[in-house]
Amino acid sequence: MKKSDKHFVKPNKVTIGIGMGGSICHIKQPTPTLPIHGGRKVNSPRPQYYLSGDKCRLGLLPQHIISPSPLVGKGTTYINTPPLKKLPSLAREGLRVGLFPARGKAAFTLAEVLITLAVIGVVAAMTLPTLIAKINEKADSNQKAVIEAKLIQGLNMLDLHGGMNDTYSSTAEFVEELGKYMKITAVCDGSTKAFTECLPYSELNYIQNGEQKSIELSKINSASSLNLPTGGEKDFMNPVAIVLGDGTPIILSYDKKCISDPDSIKTDNKQIHSCVAGIYDFNGSRKPNLYGGDEHTRNDLISFNGAKLEDSYIEIGGVKIMNEIASPSMIDGNSWNGAYSACENIGGRLPNDQELADIASEIYDTQVGARETLYRLNDWNQTILSKIGVDQSYSNFVLWSSTKWVRNFYQNSTSTSEDLVGNYPGIRFICVK
Repeated sequence: MKKSDKHFVKPNKVTIGIGMGGSICHIKQPTPTLPIHGGRKVNSPRPQYYLSGDKCRLGLLPQHIISPSPLVGKGTTYINTPPLKKLPSLAREGLRVGLFPARGKAAFTLAEVLITLAVIGVVAAMTLPTLIAKINEKADSNQKAVIEAKLIQGLNMLDLHGGMNDTYSSTAEFVEELGKYMKITAVCDGSTKAFTECLPYSELNYIQNGEQKSIELSKINSASSLNLPTGGEKDFMNPVAIVLGDGTPIILSYDKKCISDPDSIKTDNKQIHSCVAGIYDFNGSRKPNLYGGDEHTRNDLISFNGAKLEDSYIEIGGVKIMNEIASPSMIDGNSWNGAYSACENIGGRLPNDQELADIASEIYDTQVGARETLYRLNDWNQTILSKIGVDQSYSNFVLWSSTKWVRNFYQNSTSTSEDLVGNYPGIRFICVK
């Protein structure tokens, strides 16, 4: 018997969407059979089409479908499920073309993404400063090593050729000789050429006793302003500012009592030759231009061989004394002028009458007036006097005041007098802040 084309349906498999866990749901169409009864066709039920696998039971999808399916024809009905026509149109179309994702597929919500970003931000805020600080510390260390290596190499070459000696009359003269062995692009001696022409700023910053201070470059004009020793075994001269070939600015002072010693040449780049001392700035004009901070501070002003940027004074009776007693030079036949000029050169001044009396009050442990003369006092305190360079060989000494009066110090008395001429060479001086 000839099969009817109307009722004959070929085996088929049609994908209609994604099932649970990402499985693909298919409509399976069995081959229909056309029974024969008495030589004539017998109407048989339309073949059924089933969804394969339990994972396809999504609630919106039926357990099985009676042909024709939505993908191959109209008139589909569902068994044990709501009719498709009762579902929302968007759901119906989504089911029909397979646009809906599987219910079990992982995805992040907007809230989850924002929380993750917030956590990342907090972690970054906690770790980045430490990381950046370590990077800066490493970079600074490398830069300092390069600068010191260049300085050491030039000094060693000069020493090797006998250039470290006591024949230089100034640091500037020494630097001129040093320039033969290393590249120096500028020299500023502080008088004919101001330090500000070599350094990219007008003042330096430093921290002392937890307090940040600053000092003008014009006041760094003596070894004392760098806290370097003078007049003893070491006698550093007034510093100069130089600029190396790579742009590094250095304030440098030379010890005029230095003697060439090839055996002291350093080859390990760990110690700069002891005949010089000073401060260099490893990052030039970039801030903070700071010296003396703690380990948590980025100090870019680096001192070597004892040079320091800080207040250097001895305090006696509340008076800040900047130097040991010294004999002034004569300027225009006047020793007072020499004392005044010497104090000005180190950024200080001569003490006034009351400040000299305050010093005397401490030395004799008795109150002394500004221009008062007192006898039969306690013997002077030698421990205090030694701080300003008065040793036991002294029987007396005389100090200038800023008013051209003088105060005499004896072992158990003190007196004052006026010297308007100011040419008495035996009068010494101290400078105060």
